[in-house]
Amino acid sequence: MFFFLKMLQIPNYLSNFVSRNDKGMKQKKKELMMQEYGKYFLDLSKLIFGGVILAGVMDMGINFFVLFVTGGAFVALLAGIGFMFYSKSR
Repeated sequence: MFFFLKMLQIPNYLSNFVSRNDKGMKQKKKELMMQEYGKYFLDLSKLIFGGVILAGVMDMGINFFVLFVTGGAFVALLAGIGFMFYSKSR
């Protein structure tokens, strides 16, 4: 049984390669997460934009100026955050 455990250990000459490769993998994972965060915030801004348009069309007694100003501000804010995360991923 100890023989099999000894076989699973990483030899010394490969340990440096594994640690260097692990650092590269962490960087790729970080870039992928930043890209996914960017997509998420861009999707949120698109959903809010659609909600503002639908609320404006349905004429539910909401002040149009307040609706479009606050909705536009949130859309711009979330889109900016999304583009910031997306640009950091590359």
